[in-house]
Amino acid sequence: MIIYQIILFSIFSLVTYSTVIRTQNTIKEFKINQYLKLKLENGRTNIYVKNRMFRQCMYLLLNIPVTQIEDYEEIDSIDEAAEKLDRSMERDHNIVSPEEEFMGHSSNLQVWAESGYDTRILHRNIAFPLLKRLTEVGDPVAKQVFKEEIALRLSSGHPTVINYLIQNGYLKYLNVEEFESILDIINPNLVEEVSNRIKNSIDFVQNGDLNPQINYIIKDILKNFGLEHIALIMSKIIDHIPQASKSPLVRATYKLFKNQKRFPLIQFVNQNLHHFKDFDFEFDFIRYKEIIVGIFKDEKMYLRNQNITNITDIGGSKGKLDKVKELDLSHNHITNLEGIDKFPNVKLLKLNNNRITDLEGITNLKKLEGLYLRNNLITNLSGIRNLMNLKSLDLSGNPNIIEIPEFFNEFSFLTKLRLWNCNIKNFSESTSKFFWMDQNYRYYTGYSQRDKDIYERTHGKPASQNNALYKHFVQWVFKMRRLMLEKGFTLTDIENFNRETPQRAIWSGTTTLLFRKWLFNKHQKKITDFL
Repeated sequence: MIIYQIILFSIFSLVTYSTVIRTQNTIKEFKINQYLKLKLENGRTNIYVKNRMFRQCMYLLLNIPVTQIEDYEEIDSIDEAAEKLDRSMERDHNIVSPEEEFMGHSSNLQVWAESGYDTRILHRNIAFPLLKRLTEVGDPVAKQVFKEEIALRLSSGHPTVINYLIQNGYLKYLNVEEFESILDIINPNLVEEVSNRIKNSIDFVQNGDLNPQINYIIKDILKNFGLEHIALIMSKIIDHIPQASKSPLVRATYKLFKNQKRFPLIQFVNQNLHHFKDFDFEFDFIRYKEIIVGIFKDEKMYLRNQNITNITDIGGSKGKLDKVKELDLSHNHITNLEGIDKFPNVKLLKLNNNRITDLEGITNLKKLEGLYLRNNLITNLSGIRNLMNLKSLDLSGNPNIIEIPEFFNEFSFLTKLRLWNCNIKNFSESTSKFFWMDQNYRYYTGYSQRDKDIYERTHGKPASQNNALYKHFVQWVFKMRRLMLEKGFTLTDIENFNRETPQRAIWSGTTTLLFRKWLFNKHQKKITDFL
């Protein structure tokens, strides 16, 4: 006997009209939420986002023999399923009726929405365009997870998904920090390919005008990545071309893009200063121990990768440091924040990838709105307690952070808190909102392998993927903890009950009648044994 699992997805394109022509046929409607609904109209399933229609143009129908289901347990997404499973039934659209197809779409999109728009649940061709559209119309959940889903799927290593996201320009939606974190993952051959093209162009032009060739190559790259990422991309490319070609390339790139608004002029010039010898800049230079390490312009200062150890040794033109509003000291060797108070008006401070252990000294930066401390060695967070204007805080990659402090509740403007790859085990009910913010729950550590084993056995689905937890599993852990305290049972009791009976111990978030009777009998037996 063969059982078929029907997995339907649609690719929808935005239609310029929103009027629905009603015929004598009944229009069935399935509402997912206030932003998303489906309608069965004239035998066709259509999806509506904020009352504007997307039109279905294809669907996916997968054939899974029941005898082979276990062979596909490692499949993590519909994209993988579409590549590995039998799609031969798609040629016959009569296998599935319009009503069945409508219910399939409705069910899939409902699960997708209830799972926080997890893009693994739908095929990439519908998941990302639809999530993008939901973001554009103001869906708060979509706006929160859109860029995170892009980064997570890029880091999954699935080549088809990665190529889709690159070719359709989704990397443009990532900021510099997010783009940097996934650049080495998305395509290891990308830098080498571009470097070879540039080397060939330089060899061909020789003493002529290099700009037209560089212009063509760089613009070809940036149509998928965005001009704001040019500094980071060029820093990778420069390492792969001949020494004699590096300065001409840097200068040509600078001349091409220096007047464009999205070009990260300060960052680009700063990280390529040694290629601008005898170049006439109208900038104020920043020095570290008398060595030029950056420039000051537009109240911004980028000092990444400058081997800075002590902030106190940073100097510049008189009266310039206290005008800095955006400061990037990432990828240095800073261990403490002594001297950071020489930047009293800074609003955005990046200290990612240093060796900072505590935050003493930062407390006087009262105007600070964005603080990025990813990948440090921070244990004590009390130093930021008085930063009442904080809107964004990134503490990811600090394994010594094990709890969410109560004083975070005092940050009335804080809307973004990232605790990825920390070691969060404890938080109170009042700070739980931060735990669920920005998908921090994916990196929760207050569970055991036994929790995962029981969950996966009783639910028939994985608790995590690539060391990141699924939301349903984390919610289940918390529910089980509360339930065990209320009802007085343990995970061992569940395991023993399951060995003795095929019935469920837990159903709809509470203990079943059979399990409660089993617990009562067990308790009575203990009393009898004692007597």
